[in-house]
Amino acid sequence: MAEPSGLFRSADELDDEEREEAPRSALPIKRIAIVCAALAGVALLVSGIVFGPTVFRVLQQSDTELRSPDQIGTFTLDKSDDARSTAEYVRDAIASEVNLDASVGLIYKDQANSIILVAGTARVWKPEESLKDAFAVMADDSGGVRDLRDVPTGDLGGIMRCGVTTTQDGDLPVCGWADNGSVGVALLPGRQPADAAKAFLDLRQAVEHRS
Repeated sequence: MAEPSGLFRSADELDDEEREEAPRSALPIKRIAIVCAALAGVALLVSGIVFGPTVFRVLQQSDTELRSPDQIGTFTLDKSDDARSTAEYVRDAIASEVNLDASVGLIYKDQANSIILVAGTARVWKPEESLKDAFAVMADDSGGVRDLRDVPTGDLGGIMRCGVTTTQDGDLPVCGWADNGSVGVALLPGRQPADAAKAFLDLRQAVEHRS
């Protein structure tokens, strides 16, 4: 008696059908893998475009070092105990807030006034935020720094800004710099904003060095 067609199939026929269906089920998985790999590649490319320059600058400026010359133009380094104590107090506060690896606190004076300069080195990934933190420490008891403006940075680049903070003795110019290898900030009493910016640039160029 003949078997009904299509109801019973041999084992070989079933194996052939399974082999034919297998590639169909595997194909979407391959496509998904290819799409995921492509997306990962695009994400990596975008990350390289966005963060690559910052990483390069951080590595390039990781050799930044700070010096303390005795003379910078008309300014002379004040080596007295009182000056050293004051500068170190401010330095410790800023180094803690900005998370600096190495730092210096210096007081330079000319015939009229003294300047408190604090600078430190580190791998600085976000210079603008680090400078903002340094300004906050310098003006902690006086309501912050106002009228901030960008000023020329010279060959060292990064960002440099000057503003004004209010003290018991009146308005006091404050300037700061930040790049991917260092941060510095200074109080410059007795100067107009334009004069403060020029004096601060002279100080930075004498203190900050790269190999």
